Amino acid sequence: MTLSSDGEQVGSAQADGGGAFTAPVQFSRIEPGRHTIVASCGVALTGVVDQAVTSSSGDYSSTLVVLVFFVLGGIVFVRFAY
Repeated sequence: MTLSSDGEQVGSAQADGGGAFTAPVQFSRIEPGRHTIVASCGVALTGVVDQAVTSSSGDYSSTLVVLVFFVLGGIVFVRFAY
């Protein structure tokens, strides 16, 4: 059987003797929100999957450099202003 979402194939599966199946789905593009998955195997079975986008790069060096620059600049300004 084929699994599709919005007309795009996102996976495939093989049902067992009882008709049950599990399968991973793989989207070609990331679009946050709820997506309907259709399993076509003579009849159309539907389910939904929620896709969420998060970010965690672990690289805070540029933010830290900018923060340090402003802190040091503020210290120099306060020292020479008074």
